[in-house]
Amino acid sequence: MPPALPSFDQARELLQNAKRIVILSHKNPDADSIGANLALREALENMGKEVTSACVDNPPDNCAFLHQASTYQKDFDPADFDLIVTVDCGGHKLMAFHEDKPELLDRNKTLLLNIDHHPSNDNFGTVNMVLPDAPATCFILFLFFTYCQWGITPTMATSLLLGLYYDTGSFQHTNTTATGLRIAGRLTALGADHARCIKELFHTHSLPQLHLWGRALERLSLNSKRAAITALTEADYHAVNAQKDDIAGLINYLGHASPAKFCVLLTEDWNGQIKGSMRTQDENIDLTAIASLFGGGGHKMAAGFTVQGHLVEKKVWSIN
Repeated sequence: MPPALPSFDQARELLQNAKRIVILSHKNPDADSIGANLALREALENMGKEVTSACVDNPPDNCAFLHQASTYQKDFDPADFDLIVTVDCGGHKLMAFHEDKPELLDRNKTLLLNIDHHPSNDNFGTVNMVLPDAPATCFILFLFFTYCQWGITPTMATSLLLGLYYDTGSFQHTNTTATGLRIAGRLTALGADHARCIKELFHTHSLPQLHLWGRALERLSLNSKRAAITALTEADYHAVNAQKDDIAGLINYLGHASPAKFCVLLTEDWNGQIKGSMRTQDENIDLTAIASLFGGGGHKMAAGFTVQGHLVEKKVWSIN
């Protein structure tokens, strides 16, 4: 059993006392945010709670096979719920819902449980179950479920394993630990569909997705700081009939570029914003410091940001 943590006891009390709960995944959700949301939802529903999953964006295709993934709502009324839970939101801005529902950030008006693993988290909840050394939010929830002695069903185990695989890059990233590997083994023993998780995350790519990646790879360049940088515009998506989540996994692939020290992927999000994603394998580089310059955050070796604007290509002519 994991060690007792004050936030675990506080989180358990909030969840047990609430009857109607909404769980929020961050905008542009990934497998860790979706997996954590759906695993926690099933655990609470098994306790007789009324639970809703919500996100401003649809779950990515690689999560569509998860139990209840198709039931996400894109809006909700906070007044309908006793408790708000956020999963994998590295900062309050990633909820996105707070822009139209400011009461989500008012601790006098709403109870909010913040479950996350990002060092950049600004502890915006009534209770903050934030473990910055954890490799994934799904990792935290496995510890939490075990501590609370809540049963983990095969569908819950699959959701948790998918998130853990995603955020560790199938245990290729530096956040891979012996504990994480043991938890993956335990989840598999509990009935997680290991083969399906691997297939959906790493072995399934549509033709539009591959064409989109091709455009990004064609533009990839190395600057004087040894940063490998590329970009995708809204027009690129339309040209190859790609969807917004078709960039999933591309940033990790760009991280293999040699001799780059880190990589940057800039994409337009179709709403007048530019999303920046960064990865590095160099432990001497702190990407959160770079992301924070643009109001973003994340982890030392994997970070991101979002800014208003559009991408404009610039050509430089020179005489040698």
